[in-house]
Amino acid sequence: QIVEPDMGAVRAGMSLTVVQLMIGLVAAGWITEAEGEAWLSGSALPASAVAVIGTLPTEAQFAAKARMLRMTSVARTDDLVDVLAAAVGKTATEVDAFFSTYAAV
Repeated sequence: QIVEPDMGAVRAGMSLTVVQLMIGLVAAGWITEAEGEAWLSGSALPASAVAVIGTLPTEAQFAAKARMLRMTSVARTDDLVDVLAAAVGKTATEVDAFFSTYAAV
């Protein structure tokens, strides 16, 4: 009998540094290199992130921007991860694979 892993537990252990995240997003083509450079400099977020943040309740928008611009790491279980991924058409499985792949860079 094959036992499927508890993906909630697996995801709870997944995280990336900002550098791993940026390298992965650009390498995978999820954002442009220019967007990655602007995000790394703290001057701007990718257009897809800005669009998603704009759909959040007004009182949550500043916190989301601040978290994204000044993060040091990102957990796979962060609510914004799934929201942003869905906004660009990525599935949970694709995001899991992304975290697994770019945790090694």
